[in-house]
Amino acid sequence: MLQQQTEKPRLTSTQKTLFALPALVVVHIAYYWPQLPERMASHFGPGGKADGWMSKQENMIFYLVLVSISSALWASMGWILKKSPDESINIPNKEYWLAPERREQTLMRMGHQMSTFGIATVAFLMAVMHSVFLANLNGGKQLGAVFFIYLVGFLIYTGIWAYQMVKDSKVPEAP
Repeated sequence: MLQQQTEKPRLTSTQKTLFALPALVVVHIAYYWPQLPERMASHFGPGGKADGWMSKQENMIFYLVLVSISSALWASMGWILKKSPDESINIPNKEYWLAPERREQTLMRMGHQMSTFGIATVAFLMAVMHSVFLANLNGGKQLGAVFFIYLVGFLIYTGIWAYQMVKDSKVPEAP
């Protein structure tokens, strides 16, 4: 009797990128580990002043776990969407896009969009941690201005991404 072979879902390039980011974090940590103080400023309040500290080891574990969980969650969004009931999916023109003949393609598009946003989000987290490393190399009292550049860049990207999501959800005009 022949067994039916089910094709395993292939990872997209965005998913592969998300799964590679924790490895990049390990390299980031390995590079800065010998240079960083044992007690690190880990939280910065208004104006970028340090107001919370943790050990270097706790900080690095937090960083790696945060990026790993975030990457896995964002990479899984396409699968999560496919398993979700239509009622829990919030998309403009939902009736049109989630109609049976368009549902699979729509969810693939949304999964890709979510993975792309995930890359930007995880990259932003990594940039924030890089700013924390730099602050600690400079005495740990103040978060540098580069953090705010990263923040503004991420907010601009988020606005463009959201605009594109809404634009992609418009119902096409009939020919």
